[in-house]
Amino acid sequence: MVETAAARAIRLIDLVPYLHNHPGISLKEVAEEFRVTVPEIVKDLDLLFMCGLPGYTPLELIDLSIHDGIVSLREPQNLDSPRRFSQTEALIIRVALAALEELLPDSKRVKVSELREKFTRLFTHQVPNEAIYFESDAERTKLRVISDSMVQGKKLFITYMNPTKSQVTERKISVTAVIPESNRTLIEAWCDLSSGVRTFNLANMKSVNLIDEDSVRATAMDEEANSKATLRSSDESRFIKENASQLEKHGNQILIDVFQDEWLVRSALAEGGDLVVESPDRIRSRVALLAEESLKNYSRNP
Repeated sequence: MVETAAARAIRLIDLVPYLHNHPGISLKEVAEEFRVTVPEIVKDLDLLFMCGLPGYTPLELIDLSIHDGIVSLREPQNLDSPRRFSQTEALIIRVALAALEELLPDSKRVKVSELREKFTRLFTHQVPNEAIYFESDAERTKLRVISDSMVQGKKLFITYMNPTKSQVTERKISVTAVIPESNRTLIEAWCDLSSGVRTFNLANMKSVNLIDEDSVRATAMDEEANSKATLRSSDESRFIKENASQLEKHGNQILIDVFQDEWLVRSALAEGGDLVVESPDRIRSRVALLAEESLKNYSRNP
């Protein structure tokens, strides 16, 4: 691998204070410290010998010598201290460390946390630690945990916001499939709370945690228990576009699995007549009843 000029320049800057603090060190030891060969260190020293402060007379150049494989540095020309991060560089590192703390599992956060605290002590006078906040891509983080559960065959413990019922529930689920769509990601899973297969919107999962319980699979009995609804709608319907991956088309009819009647009832009402439920009768009747009540409320005099 060819070394870049920038990498070599950084090594040269670090080399001067190191030699200044280790008088009488051998070329071999210097090469091992900087992880390069002895000939490369000799080339670096030949270059440093020609570097210095403006004016560049013998009085302003870095003064060093090599004798019998031993390096001696007599005049570092203001480079006797190791490089320090600027406030901007330190801030970038602290933000990056905050991101790592957020994304890493608890077992691996300790070292990152210790390093972040060290940077905080060194540079806190301009930007205090509490002013640095990092929020990760929540959906990507949740998907990583979901993927781990599928690979390891373990259940997930989730906190889920059900927009249909406006309630938050805690559930144990066994993921069977991840269904990416254009504007959302759906998670198909066996739900212990519902004792059946359910589809969850990833965006509505408030928290997702892997637990040490083996996942379960949907049974044939559960598949039979699922209710199918028959719909009629145009392809331009928002409902059709949003649920395309779950639909089965048979001529002019559209079939969809329904795990929660109220979800389909609200969806049909929201479409304002563009989505018609043909069966089952219980859902069709519920849509008709609520639509009629809504019309009566609109027709009342204020």
